Amino acid sequence: MPRFSLFAHHISQNLDRESLSMSKQMFCVMAVAITMLVSGSAWGAKDAKEARDVSHDGKFVSASGDQMVMMNKGGKEHSHTLAADATVTCDGVACKAADLKAGMKIRVTTKRGDMKTATQVEALDKHTLFANTHDGTFVSITDKKLVMTNGKGKEHSHLLTADVIMTCDGTVCKGDHLKAGMKIRVTTEKTEMGPVSHVEAIEKDASFSQGN
Repeated sequence: MPRFSLFAHHISQNLDRESLSMSKQMFCVMAVAITMLVSGSAWGAKDAKEARDVSHDGKFVSASGDQMVMMNKGGKEHSHTLAADATVTCDGVACKAADLKAGMKIRVTTKRGDMKTATQVEALDKHTLFANTHDGTFVSITDKKLVMTNGKGKEHSHLLTADVIMTCDGTVCKGDHLKAGMKIRVTTEKTEMGPVSHVEAIEKDASFSQGN
């Protein structure tokens, strides 16, 4: 084989090996990047879910300074520390913890992972329902959407949050336990037509746990 041909053949083999090596390196880099992207998204979703606020209802007992005592639905008292920037409302109007009266229905919001510190307290005096809460009749449900009718019989739908809580007669249940015609009370996020974070259904009980 002529020297030029041998030389060209040698260069070609080197280029092939270099190209193959570069391809492998690029593949590895892309694989690592994809893995980091997927992992980052998963952790981001997990963090977002863990950061979601948590609310629970009960009755106001007393308040002193930044300490507030309430009674849960089971009649057991427990206390919360009011965050420095905690918001307190009475029938939807800004007020102070000192304005609350013993026996008032309240909804306390805390951060997930810190159930002791209250970031929001909603109290009811003349109103019967908390903000972004409304009653209706159950129609149907899927993994992501709930269909219901309002008090006037008009049908509408809500998306469900990823960690939606459902109860049937006060006991935690699943969507497939709900039956068409059941009375339900839904709590939504941010606006009345926002995604549903809590569905309370009653079948045997005479009223909802919040009262009518």
